[in-house]
Amino acid sequence: MSKKKLTMLLNKNHTASILLVALVSMAVMWGRPTLAQDTQSTPVSIEASVSLEWDQTAGVYTAIGDAIVEQGDKSLAGDEIIARYDTQSAARDLTEVTATGGVIYRTGDSVARGSKIHYVIDTEAYDLSGPGAIVTSPRGTMTAEKTITYTVQDSTRKQVIGIGNAAYLGEDGRIVEGERVVAFLDADSAVETIEAIGNTKVVTPKGIVATADRLDYVAATDRADLFGNVEIIDRDNILRGARAEVEFDKEISRLLSDNSGKRVTGVLTP
Repeated sequence: MSKKKLTMLLNKNHTASILLVALVSMAVMWGRPTLAQDTQSTPVSIEASVSLEWDQTAGVYTAIGDAIVEQGDKSLAGDEIIARYDTQSAARDLTEVTATGGVIYRTGDSVARGSKIHYVIDTEAYDLSGPGAIVTSPRGTMTAEKTITYTVQDSTRKQVIGIGNAAYLGEDGRIVEGERVVAFLDADSAVETIEAIGNTKVVTPKGIVATADRLDYVAATDRADLFGNVEIIDRDNILRGARAEVEFDKEISRLLSDNSGKRVTGVLTP
């Protein structure tokens, strides 16, 4: 065995566990930009039920079998976890982490689940793969069949993108669906705006349903602009047009035609 590689193989009745004190540091997913600094002195533990390998030449930790990486109140679990670090750094700071198979990432009161997750620590960005990818927090939930991507744009704004039959459920019960759903969040992870493309739908807590080819939603004004094959359903009333401006809080809907000459229509039930 290479002096630069340490491998622990275990039978199913034992668990490998290494406490990496002052060797690695791990920033967290779905967190504040300062968390990487906050956790520098907190040790990281890596556990697995089958094998645990540390390749010092490549700068890679590989945990296989019910693998778990924990640091403070944060944890990442999966069938296999691969963590890479900078071999040129004396502190061996982690640069990226990939987990596959039944992935569950927890931090505080937020949870991400999927089949695979890849996280880049410097940019705090991660890609979560489906099917059935889901990220939940007290401020909202994003689901998608293909992928969910999270990025930190700056200290005041984050972006979450769901692709493949995606849906965002807000804390107020509002649902925005589409083949691609992009949610822009503030520093507290509250929604500012949502953009949806492809078979889009917005459902309000009052049961108003609006569908279109594309829609833009602004949380501050509770307004949605819809484009292409618009249909608005409010109980037994149905409105159709090429474009629409909907102010949900005021219950005002404006249907507009386009340059094709196709008329705006409505079926109103007393």
